[in-house]
Amino acid sequence: MSASPRRLLRVAYDGADFAGWQLQADRATVQGELERALGGILGEPVRVQGAGRTDAGVHALAQAAHFDDPRGLPLARLRGALNAALPASIRVLHADHVPADFHALHDACRKTYAYQLHLSREPGGQRAVEHSVPPERRRHFHAVRADLDLLAMRRAAALLEGRHDFTVLSKAMPAGRSTLKHLGRVRVLRIPRGLRLVFHGEGFLYGMVRLASGLLVEVGRGRRRADDVPDLLASRDRAQAPASLPAHGLFLCRVDYPPERLPDAASRVDACYPDRT
Repeated sequence: MSASPRRLLRVAYDGADFAGWQLQADRATVQGELERALGGILGEPVRVQGAGRTDAGVHALAQAAHFDDPRGLPLARLRGALNAALPASIRVLHADHVPADFHALHDACRKTYAYQLHLSREPGGQRAVEHSVPPERRRHFHAVRADLDLLAMRRAAALLEGRHDFTVLSKAMPAGRSTLKHLGRVRVLRIPRGLRLVFHGEGFLYGMVRLASGLLVEVGRGRRRADDVPDLLASRDRAQAPASLPAHGLFLCRVDYPPERLPDAASRVDACYPDRT
């Protein structure tokens, strides 16, 4: 295993400081910062492949990415050098050896996302609700009124579970890409002064979690019925889609891989357990 030059990084970042994960020539991105830092450490251009793209403003608690290190730097030294070279809003949590044919995107078997809602009792409209968010939550929570119907949201969440065509809960997709996805669990959890919506799935479509979160909020507000979810999914009509929630409440929590593709050390993901309240 140690002869392979391929390394797996588990990376946390505050997406508010970046124009998303994917490299862009004229804007700061997470991939761009990682490649810049690695290039300086290794003395040559480095390409980093992530487990998926996160949009501008979306955060990660344990994104996964791989790259090749022909110099074979010790992992502890590599991680320390990276964190010294990266901006404070990006941190490498782990660096591990993986097989030479390991691929962070194609080998991923499950991802977990969480959307965080701040529950506000502020009188007035949505602008007043948004202005009520405490400073420490401003970058990581979307504010909604506190009088949501939690039971209805949980009924709707259960109806999203399983294998469905999620066209209605996705943005426009490239031609030929399947819109069938399997959600293993969707949970609506209470947290102090808020809710955490947790989505476990084998894969997700573009914009799917933010749209699904918007659907659950609309059900909680009584603007849709939980029992309407199957018909909404069956319609495949994006004109009936709920409003997509803002990016800053969304977190990529973890990326899981089949155990046989990773050594024991690289299998650990101890950065985020979103089902704990």
